Amino acid sequence: MWPLDPSRKEVLRFAISCRVLTLMLQAIFNAIIPDHHAEAFCPPRLAPSGSMDQLVEGLLGGLSRWDAEHFLFIAEHGPQVFVYLVHAAVLLLFGSLCMHVQVLTRFLGSSTPVVYWFPAHLLQDQEPLLRSLETVPWKPPAGDSLPGQKVPRNSIMGLLYNWKTCSPVTRYILGYFLSYWLLGLLLHCNFLPWT
Repeated sequence: MWPLDPSRKEVLRFAISCRVLTLMLQAIFNAIIPDHHAEAFCPPRLAPSGSMDQLVEGLLGGLSRWDAEHFLFIAEHGPQVFVYLVHAAVLLLFGSLCMHVQVLTRFLGSSTPVVYWFPAHLLQDQEPLLRSLETVPWKPPAGDSLPGQKVPRNSIMGLLYNWKTCSPVTRYILGYFLSYWLLGLLLHCNFLPWT
């Protein structure tokens, strides 16, 4: 054991004090710094009705302005795409000047949704099976389904089950992502470069 090994009591005290400090700092900054009222993103808010609601809003209101709420708003009302395109361009410029190609592909794949929006847009435009999903729930063709086979709830699984009837664009996109996943699984586990 290390001579300065912290006890469980010290670790618990440190963890609780970090949480309390975080809550105190967000309450102080929520009171000091006024909110920026952007016209692009205004989620619906209920007015505090009682004194307890006002107290909770005053103490914890800063925690309600977080990224997941922003992405939920985008999912419901459509994205303001230009901001994400600028973000992706800046990341690409910075990464191409300062990073290795393997690191850059992982960096862009995990930092910007634009990389996935374009294939999703192509799939929605080019694949008739996905367009029919918007109006009618997907059901496997009667001739291809086995007795007792479950109907997939995931539309990608539905496309994979109907690989032969998919458009060429869909086959290329699904083939690319599946091969990237499979090669990454095989090569990364063996400590080989894969991006």
